[in-house]
Amino acid sequence: MIDFRYHLVSIIAVFFALAAGIVLGAGPLGDTVDDTLAEQTSSLRDENRDLRQQLEDTERDTAYQQAFLEEVTPRLVTGQLEGEYIGVIALPGADEETVTAVRDTLVQAGATADLTVRIEPTWTDPDSEPTLDELATELVTSGTELPADGGGYARGAAVLAAALMAPPTEAGASHETIDTATVTAFEESDLITLEQDASVAPSMAVLVAGNVSGDDAEDRLDRLATLVGGIDAADAGTVVAGPASTAEDGLLRTIRDNGDLAEVVSTVDSVDLPSGRAAVVFALSEQAGGGSGQYGVVGETDGALPPVPEEPGASVTDEPTEEGSP
Repeated sequence: MIDFRYHLVSIIAVFFALAAGIVLGAGPLGDTVDDTLAEQTSSLRDENRDLRQQLEDTERDTAYQQAFLEEVTPRLVTGQLEGEYIGVIALPGADEETVTAVRDTLVQAGATADLTVRIEPTWTDPDSEPTLDELATELVTSGTELPADGGGYARGAAVLAAALMAPPTEAGASHETIDTATVTAFEESDLITLEQDASVAPSMAVLVAGNVSGDDAEDRLDRLATLVGGIDAADAGTVVAGPASTAEDGLLRTIRDNGDLAEVVSTVDSVDLPSGRAAVVFALSEQAGGGSGQYGVVGETDGALPPVPEEPGASVTDEPTEEGSP
């Protein structure tokens, strides 16, 4: 059995250890610890100062590049879309300022961009399919073929596209007017909003994508991709543009992963930047010549932007003459 002397010795040993620690900490070991902490603090302070300076330099360089591109872009795109009628379609989640900037860039390029339509998030709701199917059945006009596959989403997309877009012709836009009755019916069903009206139906379209979230995001993106396909089937060229995030896990990724759709629809994944909006202009020019491509900075693309026509308004797919002029 452990007696009192054992406890006494243990207590004395603990006090000796504490006393030794205090003496050593206040003596040579204390000086070493203090010096080490001081050196580490100084090093961290210097590193923090360097990182802050790097951040300030990066922000300054980015601001300069943005200002430069904003000044250069109008001159770069001027005349590239002269005579084209282009509709701007804002998809769910699209940033309003970006939509406005895209429209302004199209106008700078010489296009008529009077039509702006916003697709409401309700379009991709699961319970919207019967409504879209009913609208398609009631509003379909002669010359519009309802898809056999894709259900109400595909049928609704086909009828809306036919109401908004002018059919492609050899001479470009046919100068038809928009089917306002059909557009109004979709508006009254809270599926779209006509933000800017047009007297002439456009023959090409830019769809501005935004971020789509939620547990059913993949299903909603598939429904939007169906809408993109319907728009493209009714016009002479379609470009879908969004920020980089939409190419990582959004609509642009869905389109690029869909081989058939990516063959005919162009995408640009940096539309929130002046350089991306310039790429949209050149992608439309390429579409007008029958080409397509995937452009931007995310994943495997066909480059930062399409080939730039040598002359404003000349398609990059135009065959050169014997003299070499487009």
